[in-house]
Amino acid sequence: MLRSFPRGRPPGSQAEPNSEILRELIAAQDRYPLLFEQRRDWLFLFDLAGGLARANRRALEFLGLDFENVAGTRYRKIIDPLQRSMLREAFARATAGVATELPMRVTADGAPCDIDLLLEPACVGEEIAGVYGTARLPLQGDRATRRIQTLASLFGNHGDAVFALDGAGTCIDVNAACERLIGYDAEHLYGLSFVSLLAPDARLSAYDVFERALRGESVSATTALVHKDGRRIEIDGMSVPIVVDESVVGVYAICRDVTEQARFESAIREQTERIRELYLVAASTGQSSDAQITAALELGSRRLGCEGGYVTRIEDGIVSYVHVGGEAGHKVGSSHPFERSIHLFVVEAKRPVALDDTGGEDVRALIGTPITVGGLPFGTLCLVSSHAREKPFSAADRDFVRLIGALAASAIERGIQRRRLDALAFYDQLTQLPNRTLLGDRLQQAIASAERHGTAFALHFYDLDGFKAINDTHGHMRGDGVLRAVARRLERAARHEDTVSRIGGDEFVVLQPFVRSRGDVETLAKRLRAAIGEPLDLEGVTYRLTASAGIAMYPEDGREPAALLARADAALYRVKFRGRDDISFASSETPPPS
Repeated sequence: MLRSFPRGRPPGSQAEPNSEILRELIAAQDRYPLLFEQRRDWLFLFDLAGGLARANRRALEFLGLDFENVAGTRYRKIIDPLQRSMLREAFARATAGVATELPMRVTADGAPCDIDLLLEPACVGEEIAGVYGTARLPLQGDRATRRIQTLASLFGNHGDAVFALDGAGTCIDVNAACERLIGYDAEHLYGLSFVSLLAPDARLSAYDVFERALRGESVSATTALVHKDGRRIEIDGMSVPIVVDESVVGVYAICRDVTEQARFESAIREQTERIRELYLVAASTGQSSDAQITAALELGSRRLGCEGGYVTRIEDGIVSYVHVGGEAGHKVGSSHPFERSIHLFVVEAKRPVALDDTGGEDVRALIGTPITVGGLPFGTLCLVSSHAREKPFSAADRDFVRLIGALAASAIERGIQRRRLDALAFYDQLTQLPNRTLLGDRLQQAIASAERHGTAFALHFYDLDGFKAINDTHGHMRGDGVLRAVARRLERAARHEDTVSRIGGDEFVVLQPFVRSRGDVETLAKRLRAAIGEPLDLEGVTYRLTASAGIAMYPEDGREPAALLARADAALYRVKFRGRDDISFASSETPPPS
């Protein structure tokens, strides 16, 4: 095999070798050990006269020589005498710029050995400074040839990227999959440190894996490369030691792109964590329905990078904000027309929707879902931001908002059910006023407050005069209408802090929780009786009602709810005994005769 190189001195030239150029070549080899000392072949450097100027470690070990003892020795000393003329001709061609490969027999460690030898010019720029001799053992037969070709085919055509690294971590070979993986061609990668191809945060751990492989371990690891275009590539790989003659001389880094898989797994982990947090909100037993909804809105806002969220009720063409969490730009109770609002878009979609940039001034990004309560449309749940999204909302984000909406709908339904149960347990079903049970609770609170602050309160007991005649004359339905009308009148006449209750029949009790004097009590009693006494028109019939009232004061008339009710009832009985349509304080009169 012949290869042409730059021409130097003609064969047989008697000129002395250019030692300065040769020294320059040796200095270059010292600076770049990969080019000479770390080569896997046996490598010799001869001067132009055929004297041995340098040999790498593997060559000296193969021949069993010490360089200090053989430096300057002519190549003829280790060559079979019968082949010296052939070698001399090949050497002369090499000094003339032509490479020649030939089989040779040498004495290696005192014994003959057949090798394949390549002689080629050693150049510095355009000038030949010496001759390189590269030797290796010949392959033994077709079997070895097929094995080498098979391994080369496996390396070159393997679907995974394979980097061959020397002991310093420098790329000495790559396959085609490497070029596809990282975007650089083999020529660019050759001679680069593998660490320079890694993402900065992955370099320390990757170097540890490389060191372990150099110690003979096969190590599996995940890391990240940086593509030519700057993209981060997550890889799953293995580092395998390259072993030659029972020594580790480098490392194969076998890599597979798992960027999409890593992104998918990361999304799954994030969604799982979101759902776990949402479950904790849903399972919190100590929170009211309203608190759960607020917590769910705040969780969704934090997880999706929004500033706040809200739940709306859509009814009779009006959007009302019934729950607000975070900085959502609305207050509970605020409202606006449903037509042409963004909620119309959410409701009509009938599924979660996401807008990465609405173009609006206040809301630039929105993700929302319609919600139903009890199987009927209720409104919307939305998470909003005043800034457009840099990263678009994903399908997983929409699924998460759907779950938040389901939690909110469930909490709203529970709240409605709770209010219905409270109405049954604590409110009179005819008038919707607090019943005897809730009145008792309010009385206990009033007693506790009065004891703590040393204050007084009053309990008014009212009974409609002649109500039985209305039922007997016009029927119970008309009587129920009268009772409902009286209940509304008492609510309007009472103060905000007063409790108006119906404890049965035509009996109403009013708790006046804060009084400074008996005059305060008389003023409220007159106002309540005046409200009852206003003419009442029902279905064409006008009723003129009067009421009798008994009043008990805390603490002089009792310190327990039952005692106070009994004293007020007794005072009411005295008014009835005297002729009705009046008031009586429990502590101001003696009991009527039995």
